[in-house]
Amino acid sequence: MYNEIMDGVIKRLKELFPDARIDTNPFGEGISEPYFEVGLLEASEKPVNGQRYFRSISMYVTYNCQNSEQPSRDRNLVLDVLMDKLEYITLENGSLIRGSSRKGKREGEALNFLVDYQVYIIKNGESEEFMEDIKLK
Repeated sequence: MYNEIMDGVIKRLKELFPDARIDTNPFGEGISEPYFEVGLLEASEKPVNGQRYFRSISMYVTYNCQNSEQPSRDRNLVLDVLMDKLEYITLENGSLIRGSSRKGKREGEALNFLVDYQVYIIKNGESEEFMEDIKLK
């Protein structure tokens, strides 16, 4: 589930910024072009009813605008696009999920964008072994 959501964010970023480098690992020093780093920040799960659970998955997108003549304007433009276009992402199975609590924050020379995706899941119940069925050796 977590990798599917991360892949959905990466796919959407590639559609929005086809020329940018996008990865789940930091590129490190020496990169001269703008790039995005995507990752899972936090995840939580709460039981709802029976085998139904609510998951909240917080993703981050870090944008590093390298060699920009106007880095502040560049970050603002990217933030505007991320706010609008990462509201919905499509997963590989075709499911459309909505991001909430979208926010951007400047950290050093980078833009850090945060978004939460919430989904309900159903866990298949595993058959429990009853004490009568347990055999001692």
